[in-house]
Amino acid sequence: MKQMNKWERIEAVLHGQEVDRIPMGFWRHFFLQEWAPRRLAELTLSFHQQFDTDLVKLTPSGIYPLQDWGPTIRFGRDDYTGPEYVEAAVLSAEEWANLPRLDVTKGSWGRELETIHHLAKALDDTAPLLMTIYSPLTIASFLCWDRNGRDRVTQDLQDAPRQLHAGLATIREVVMDYAAACLDAGATGLFFATNMSSYDALTGAEYQEFGVTYDLPILESVAGRSRVTMLHICRKNIMFDLLAGYPVDAIHWADRAGPPTLAEARRLTGKALSGGLAVQTLLKGTEEEVMAEAREAIAQTGGRSFILGAGCVINTRTPAENLYAARHASERAVL
Repeated sequence: MKQMNKWERIEAVLHGQEVDRIPMGFWRHFFLQEWAPRRLAELTLSFHQQFDTDLVKLTPSGIYPLQDWGPTIRFGRDDYTGPEYVEAAVLSAEEWANLPRLDVTKGSWGRELETIHHLAKALDDTAPLLMTIYSPLTIASFLCWDRNGRDRVTQDLQDAPRQLHAGLATIREVVMDYAAACLDAGATGLFFATNMSSYDALTGAEYQEFGVTYDLPILESVAGRSRVTMLHICRKNIMFDLLAGYPVDAIHWADRAGPPTLAEARRLTGKALSGGLAVQTLLKGTEEEVMAEAREAIAQTGGRSFILGAGCVINTRTPAENLYAARHASERAVL
């Protein structure tokens, strides 16, 4: 088979077609520099070029959707320490109804649009560029985080559903605005992340009411505009069965923390799958262990409709040698 370029390889994967090699994608934070749009774009591009990844997933600070709603944050002072939540933006259930609809072209949201602009210009459409956006319930959860805990949104969900619905409706509109703005700024796709679609956090019925209701309008709003939409389901014990029907092109999760395994997921959906490598294996494993895990993941999927990568954002201390080992495994896979 002739050598494919990155877009050809990814598009073939999304359509279940043969590829010249297994495509690969990793992403990481740059905690110290992620507040400077041009610098974050430069570092993201450099990382992509260093490991010759097949897609670029822009990973801005995880607090960018929260800052303009007013939480108190303590910032790290090196590339190994992420921001810490001190005081929540939403302190009581009554505050959900007063959550303002933000202008996504300004503030922290606008800062990341500038990053997209710089990165898209430098990348020049040589590979898919996916911007990270979060589900409304995920953002609502983040807005409740403080130094003392991270589960208050589940309490509001049970004790104050009407108020929480009001807040989620506002967040949905803001995220919908932002998804469109990201594509206007130069992103060619979206990485839609949810960390509340876990049976450890909610029941299926609860996520159907407070999650799916607000996720689907956003995903449907970018249909036909986003060339690659990847769903990221965070945490363990995920609701893969509930989310597998989402209108996305690919599904990404920490399959090594399962369930489901890649093989099980392949029986549940014909969509492209992404993952296969444990973050801890990449961080602490040997090159041989990384390659063995990669080969086994490729075997589970038969090498079809699969993008090799870590189950989540990689640790900033991950050895370059292990990422190269994963790349070598993707190149040497027998399809």
